Amino acid sequence: MKRITIAGVMMASMLLAGCNSATTSPPEQQMNPLLSVNTFALAPSDHYNVEREYVGMIQAGQQANLGAELGGKVARLLADIGDNVKVGDPLLILDTQLLVTQADELRAQQSQITAQLDLVEASLKRQNSLKKKGFSADSDIDALNSQRNALRANYRQLTAALAANQLRQDKSTVYAPYDGTISARYISKGDVINTGTPTLTLLSSTSKEAHIGIPAKQLTKLIGHNGVWQLRVGTRGYPVTLVNPGARVDSGSRTVKLRFALPESADVIDGELAYLQFNDVYDKPGYWIPLSAMTDGLRGVWNVFVLSEQAQQHLVERRSIQVLHANAEHAYVTGALTPGERIISDGLHRLVPGQTVQPIKKLPLPLKTRDEAVL
Repeated sequence: MKRITIAGVMMASMLLAGCNSATTSPPEQQMNPLLSVNTFALAPSDHYNVEREYVGMIQAGQQANLGAELGGKVARLLADIGDNVKVGDPLLILDTQLLVTQADELRAQQSQITAQLDLVEASLKRQNSLKKKGFSADSDIDALNSQRNALRANYRQLTAALAANQLRQDKSTVYAPYDGTISARYISKGDVINTGTPTLTLLSSTSKEAHIGIPAKQLTKLIGHNGVWQLRVGTRGYPVTLVNPGARVDSGSRTVKLRFALPESADVIDGELAYLQFNDVYDKPGYWIPLSAMTDGLRGVWNVFVLSEQAQQHLVERRSIQVLHANAEHAYVTGALTPGERIISDGLHRLVPGQTVQPIKKLPLPLKTRDEAVL
């Protein structure tokens, strides 16, 4: 009787222990809570834009290496690098002492011929008076007329020589052919230069242009662009006009140079870098997604994690995608995706396909209004 009582007590204790264990153990869901994820809904697009920038250089509309039409010694320099000049301003003067002396000699010869002409005219007057009285021969009058004509011809020749001398004196001064800025100086006072030797480089202050190198394969798109061209110089942007469509491919850069006219108010300097901004449109359907929503797969394939709802549970499903374009934050992709599907936006390293998760919220579609292309 005592043994039965002890056995019953032990069995009762074991049953009580089992009941307490079952009551205090947490449920499976409390031991393994669902992972929360951020999602967004896919919205389709029929195209994507790439904002490209092509580099070039600012150049003056006119750039002249001014040279003297005559050789000689530089007597005065009236302009230097950085000076702004107006059309007609004198820039340098050559020594004209020899020309001035030659002009004095020519004028002296003219005076001599004038005196000879006066003598011939007086002789003709006397001979004509004697002829009326019958004391003069026609041959003497003819000789005087011939001498007078020769002197008059010599006088005209000296007049032309004086005009040429004055023209050479005028051309001994180099004038500015247009408004501009002196960008280079190649001579100094006292130098002896030859005809046509470059002396100063003058850049026009108007009609500034940008010369931009464009890849030949992009030329058709650029020429067919009917919108407003935009040029960036430093931090400043300017609307520009295409001057010419390009004629040949440069052998060094393998690009086609296009000329763009800048507005007259553009505050740019010759030689500055200019960037042509062009919105390149690609007509391909796809979706914009953040880079954080992508994970690399096998053999270089990119994947995204899609939420599929089964039995009121959200399961992670892997989808393969193809990246058409990417920038620093977003990618334009295509692949096994459907509009409206919910994509996990980040934290993909914590997930595996088939895992049950809990979506926190739906993030808006990452819209892109401007994309920077890597050139």
